[in-house]
Amino acid sequence: MYGNGTIVSGPLESLIDLLMPGNVEEFDQEYVFSFLLSARFFIRSYELLGKLLESIPEPEPLERSVPLLGVWTRMFPYDFRDERMMNHVKHIVARCADTKLANVVPQLLCALLARLTELENHEEELRSYQSTVDNKTESISWPTATQLAQLLCRIERKLARNVGPEEFVQCSPNLLKDPNREDFTPKPTAALGAANGGASAACHATSLDGKKTCNLESYLEWSARLRLLVANEILKCRNIQDRNRQFELWSGAAQYCLLVGNYNSATAILESFDLPPVARLQVTWSKLSSTTSQQLDCMQRHAEGCGSLWSKQTEQHGSGNTDGRRSALPGTSANGSAPKPSTSTASTAAAAAVASGSGVTRSCSNEWVVIPVFVDIIKLALKAREDCCVRLPNGHINVTAFDRLAAIVGAFTKHMIQVNQTLPDVGQYGTLCQYMQSCKLLNET
Repeated sequence: MYGNGTIVSGPLESLIDLLMPGNVEEFDQEYVFSFLLSARFFIRSYELLGKLLESIPEPEPLERSVPLLGVWTRMFPYDFRDERMMNHVKHIVARCADTKLANVVPQLLCALLARLTELENHEEELRSYQSTVDNKTESISWPTATQLAQLLCRIERKLARNVGPEEFVQCSPNLLKDPNREDFTPKPTAALGAANGGASAACHATSLDGKKTCNLESYLEWSARLRLLVANEILKCRNIQDRNRQFELWSGAAQYCLLVGNYNSATAILESFDLPPVARLQVTWSKLSSTTSQQLDCMQRHAEGCGSLWSKQTEQHGSGNTDGRRSALPGTSANGSAPKPSTSTASTAAAAAVASGSGVTRSCSNEWVVIPVFVDIIKLALKAREDCCVRLPNGHINVTAFDRLAAIVGAFTKHMIQVNQTLPDVGQYGTLCQYMQSCKLLNET
C-alpha cells in the first residue's frame, strides 16, 4: 500500500521482494536501510539474507543482490559477526567467482573486514578501562578548561560513532529505567524479552537477533560516569580554594562544549552540579566569582532551551511526508556538510561563552561537533520502535513506523560518522583519558 508515492505498509514477503528490484536502477538505499533496521522484529537477519538468495535460481547471476550486500555491510556491519550470515556471504562469493562481479564483492568484504577490525580494537580498549584506578593514589594534573573540553569531545565522538543502528532496536526497553544509573553496567546480551507484552513480545522472543555488541550501553555508561566524575573531583578537594578551581575548570569545560555543540558532555557536567552532594556545598557556592555564577546560569538556560533540538529535527522527517526518508537519512546538507543547530541556538551558545573570563574563546568552524544528548536519542528511538513491532489490523507491517525510526537512528549514526572536527592529538593526555574512563568512583549515595 502506498501513500503520496511512498510505501506505508505491506505483507512481509512483498516488502522483502522490494529489497532487490528487477531493475538495478530502481534500487532504493533509503528503503533498504529502513527495512533492514526494523525488519529484524519479524525475521532474523541471516534468515532474511537466506530468503533473498533462495529467490535467485543457482544459474542466474547475483547482480541484484550485490547492491543490497553493499548497503547491508556498510550500514549494518555488526550483523556479519554472525557465522550464519558469513556462510551466506561465502555462498555469494562462490557464485560471483567467474562473473563480472568477481572484483566487486571482494572490495565490499575488505571494507567490512576493516570496520569489524575497528570495532574489535574499540571493544578491546573498552575492556582495558575495566581495570579501575584508585583515586586516592593516582595523581592527575588537569589541563586547561579548553583542553579538557576537547578531550571530552574526542571521547564522545569515538563512543558515539561506534554505536550501530541496530543496537537501538536490540537494546532493552528498560535501559533508562535502571534506578542505579550511576552503577550502570553494560549488558551485551540485553534482549527485549516480554516487556512489551502480547503478540509483540512473542515476536521479539522468536525473531529478534541476539545483541552482539554493547556500544550503546557503553556510551550511556560514559554519560553517567562523567556526571559522577565531576562530582567526585569536586568533593575530593580538601579546601574551598581547590574546590573553586575545580568548579572553574569544569564550568569552563561545559562552556566550551556548549560552544562547539557537544551537548552530551555539557549536560552531564551541569547535571553534576545539581547532584545533592555538590549542591549542598553552600560555602563553596558562595565563594564562586560573580562571573562564574553568571556563566552557570546562562549555560543552564541554554542547555534547557536546546534539549528538544534533535527531536524537532527528526520529527519533521519522520512525519510521513513524501521525502521524509530521503531527507533525514543522509544526515547532510546539499554540499555534504554535517547538520547544525539553528543560528539562534549557536549564537546563544556563543553568548554564554563570550561573557566569560575563564579563557574559553569563540570556536572556529572546524571545531564544530554537534553531539546531541544521547539519552534523548534513546528516548526518541524507544518511543518510535513501539509501533514498528506491531502489525496493522490487516496483518500488514507498518512501514511508516519503520521510516520514523530510521529517521531518528539514521540521522544520529550517519551524523556521528561524518563529524570530522579538528582536535589536537591526545598525546600527553592519554593518561588523563584513561583516568576519566577507568578511575574508581563513589556513587551519589
